[in-house]
Amino acid sequence: MFKKIIKYFADKQLLKFDHTRKRDRKIKTLNDSKHVGILWNPEDEGSLDAYESLRKILHGKKIKTTGIAQIDSIREMEILTTNTKSGFLDKRNVTWMGRPKSNAGISFIEEPYDILIDISVNKTIALQYMLVHSMAIFKVGWKGEDPNYYDLNIDIAEKPQCKYLMEQMVYYLEKLTN
Repeated sequence: MFKKIIKYFADKQLLKFDHTRKRDRKIKTLNDSKHVGILWNPEDEGSLDAYESLRKILHGKKIKTTGIAQIDSIREMEILTTNTKSGFLDKRNVTWMGRPKSNAGISFIEEPYDILIDISVNKTIALQYMLVHSMAIFKVGWKGEDPNYYDLNIDIAEKPQCKYLMEQMVYYLEKLTN
Protein backbone atom coordinates (compact mmCIF):
# COMPACT_ATOMS: atom_id res chain seq x y z
CA MET A 1 0.00 0.00 0.00
CA PHE A 2 2.82 2.41 0.93
CA LYS A 3 4.57 1.78 -2.41
CA LYS A 4 1.37 2.59 -4.31
CA ILE A 5 1.04 5.89 -2.47
CA ILE A 6 4.67 6.81 -3.21
CA LYS A 7 4.23 5.82 -6.86
CA TYR A 8 1.06 7.93 -7.09
CA PHE A 9 2.79 11.07 -5.78
CA ALA A 10 5.96 10.44 -7.78
CA ASP A 11 3.95 10.00 -10.98
CA LYS A 12 2.08 13.27 -10.34
CA GLN A 13 5.37 15.14 -9.79
CA LEU A 14 6.98 13.62 -12.89
CA LEU A 15 3.99 14.43 -15.08
CA LYS A 16 3.89 18.02 -13.80
CA PHE A 17 7.62 18.44 -14.41
CA ASP A 18 7.38 16.94 -17.90
CA HIS A 19 4.56 19.31 -18.90
CA THR A 20 6.24 22.47 -17.59
CA ARG A 21 9.80 21.75 -18.70
CA LYS A 22 11.24 23.33 -21.81
CA ARG A 23 13.34 20.80 -23.71
CA ASP A 24 14.67 21.01 -27.25
CA ARG A 25 13.20 17.96 -28.95
CA LYS A 26 14.56 16.86 -32.27
CA ILE A 27 14.33 13.60 -34.17
CA LYS A 28 17.68 11.83 -34.01
CA THR A 29 18.71 8.64 -35.77
CA LEU A 30 21.54 6.23 -35.15
CA ASN A 31 23.29 7.67 -38.22
CA ASP A 32 23.54 11.17 -36.71
CA SER A 33 24.09 10.29 -33.05
CA LYS A 34 27.37 10.33 -31.17
CA HIS A 35 26.28 9.55 -27.59
CA VAL A 36 23.34 7.44 -26.43
CA GLY A 37 22.05 6.95 -22.88
CA ILE A 38 20.45 3.60 -22.00
CA LEU A 39 18.01 2.96 -19.16
CA TRP A 40 17.41 -0.69 -18.27
CA ASN A 41 15.94 -2.81 -15.51
CA PRO A 42 17.75 -6.04 -14.54
CA GLU A 43 14.45 -7.46 -13.24
CA ASP A 44 13.14 -7.68 -16.81
CA GLU A 45 13.62 -11.08 -18.41
CA GLY A 46 16.52 -10.99 -20.86
CA SER A 47 17.47 -7.43 -19.92
CA LEU A 48 21.19 -8.11 -19.49
CA ASP A 49 21.43 -9.72 -22.93
CA ALA A 50 19.36 -6.92 -24.48
CA TYR A 51 21.51 -4.24 -22.84
CA GLU A 52 24.79 -5.83 -23.91
CA SER A 53 23.48 -6.46 -27.46
CA LEU A 54 22.41 -2.84 -27.76
CA ARG A 55 25.79 -1.62 -26.51
CA LYS A 56 27.58 -3.80 -29.10
CA ILE A 57 25.36 -2.58 -31.93
CA LEU A 58 25.94 1.05 -30.97
CA HIS A 59 29.69 0.60 -30.50
CA GLY A 60 29.79 -1.00 -33.95
CA LYS A 61 28.32 2.25 -35.26
CA LYS A 62 30.96 4.26 -33.34
CA ILE A 63 28.36 5.60 -30.88
CA LYS A 64 29.42 6.15 -27.27
CA THR A 65 27.03 4.63 -24.72
CA THR A 66 26.27 5.24 -21.07
CA GLY A 67 23.92 2.87 -19.30
CA ILE A 68 22.22 2.98 -15.94
CA ALA A 69 19.94 0.49 -14.21
CA GLN A 70 18.06 0.21 -10.96
CA ILE A 71 18.83 -2.76 -8.75
CA ASP A 72 17.43 -4.01 -5.48
CA SER A 73 20.41 -5.45 -3.64
CA ILE A 74 24.13 -5.01 -3.09
CA ARG A 75 24.63 -8.65 -4.13
CA GLU A 76 22.93 -7.95 -7.45
CA MET A 77 25.20 -4.92 -7.92
CA GLU A 78 28.32 -7.01 -7.30
CA ILE A 79 27.27 -9.58 -9.89
CA LEU A 80 26.17 -7.08 -12.53
CA THR A 81 29.15 -4.77 -12.05
CA THR A 82 31.49 -7.57 -13.08
CA ASN A 83 29.31 -8.50 -16.10
CA THR A 84 28.34 -5.10 -17.51
CA LYS A 85 29.60 -1.64 -18.21
CA SER A 86 26.72 0.18 -16.60
CA GLY A 87 26.00 2.49 -13.71
CA PHE A 88 23.56 1.40 -11.04
CA LEU A 89 21.01 2.98 -8.76
CA ASP A 90 19.81 1.30 -5.60
CA LYS A 91 17.73 2.31 -2.59
CA ARG A 92 20.82 3.78 -0.91
CA ASN A 93 21.53 6.30 -3.65
CA VAL A 94 18.03 7.48 -4.65
CA THR A 95 15.41 9.36 -2.68
CA TRP A 96 11.98 7.85 -2.10
CA MET A 97 10.76 9.97 -5.05
CA GLY A 98 13.40 8.43 -7.34
CA ARG A 99 15.85 11.35 -7.49
CA PRO A 100 19.44 10.09 -7.67
CA LYS A 101 21.88 11.08 -4.94
CA SER A 102 24.97 9.53 -6.56
CA ASN A 103 27.31 11.20 -9.03
CA ALA A 104 26.56 8.51 -11.63
CA GLY A 105 22.82 9.22 -11.49
CA ILE A 106 23.16 12.98 -11.46
CA SER A 107 25.64 13.07 -14.35
CA PHE A 108 23.40 10.69 -16.35
CA ILE A 109 20.52 13.17 -16.06
CA GLU A 110 22.64 16.17 -16.97
CA GLU A 111 24.32 14.62 -20.02
CA PRO A 112 22.74 15.93 -23.27
CA TYR A 113 22.51 12.56 -25.04
CA ASP A 114 21.55 12.55 -28.69
CA ILE A 115 19.16 9.69 -27.90
CA LEU A 116 17.95 8.23 -24.63
CA ILE A 117 16.87 4.62 -25.11
CA ASP A 118 14.76 3.05 -22.38
CA ILE A 119 14.70 -0.74 -22.77
CA SER A 120 12.99 -1.31 -19.42
CA VAL A 121 9.72 -3.21 -19.61
CA ASN A 122 8.93 -2.94 -15.89
CA LYS A 123 9.06 0.72 -14.94
CA THR A 124 10.45 1.89 -11.60
CA ILE A 125 10.13 5.31 -9.98
CA ALA A 126 13.90 5.92 -10.21
CA LEU A 127 14.10 5.00 -13.91
CA GLN A 128 11.05 7.16 -14.69
CA TYR A 129 12.69 10.04 -12.80
CA MET A 130 15.87 9.58 -14.86
CA LEU A 131 13.83 9.51 -18.07
CA VAL A 132 11.79 12.62 -17.35
CA HIS A 133 14.68 14.70 -16.01
CA SER A 134 17.18 13.67 -18.69
CA MET A 135 18.55 16.38 -20.96
CA ALA A 136 18.44 13.99 -23.96
CA ILE A 137 17.42 15.45 -27.29
CA PHE A 138 15.32 12.44 -28.39
CA LYS A 139 13.76 9.85 -26.05
CA VAL A 140 12.67 6.39 -27.18
CA GLY A 141 10.90 3.67 -25.23
CA TRP A 142 7.74 1.73 -24.45
CA LYS A 143 5.26 3.53 -22.26
CA GLY A 144 3.36 0.48 -21.03
CA GLU A 145 0.60 1.76 -18.76
CA ASP A 146 2.48 4.80 -17.45
CA PRO A 147 2.21 8.29 -18.91
CA ASN A 148 4.07 8.63 -22.18
CA TYR A 149 7.31 10.58 -21.70
CA TYR A 150 8.85 9.45 -24.99
CA ASP A 151 9.33 11.29 -28.26
CA LEU A 152 9.10 7.92 -30.05
CA ASN A 153 6.99 5.22 -28.44
CA ILE A 154 7.54 1.63 -29.58
CA ASP A 155 4.47 -0.52 -28.89
CA ILE A 156 5.40 -4.01 -27.74
CA ALA A 157 2.18 -4.81 -25.85
CA GLU A 158 1.81 -8.10 -27.72
CA LYS A 159 5.38 -9.19 -26.89
CA PRO A 160 6.66 -7.25 -23.83
CA GLN A 161 10.26 -8.47 -23.77
CA CYS A 162 13.48 -6.44 -23.51
CA LYS A 163 15.23 -8.11 -26.42
CA TYR A 164 12.24 -7.56 -28.72
CA LEU A 165 11.92 -3.93 -27.58
CA MET A 166 15.62 -3.33 -28.21
CA GLU A 167 15.43 -4.88 -31.69
CA GLN A 168 12.40 -2.74 -32.60
CA MET A 169 14.13 0.42 -31.36
CA VAL A 170 17.25 -0.25 -33.40
CA TYR A 171 15.12 -1.02 -36.46
CA TYR A 172 13.13 2.23 -36.23
CA LEU A 173 16.10 4.41 -35.27
CA GLU A 174 17.91 3.15 -38.38
CA LYS A 175 14.88 3.75 -40.64
CA LEU A 176 13.97 7.24 -39.38
CA THR A 177 15.04 10.22 -41.39
CA ASN A 178 15.29 13.67 -39.90
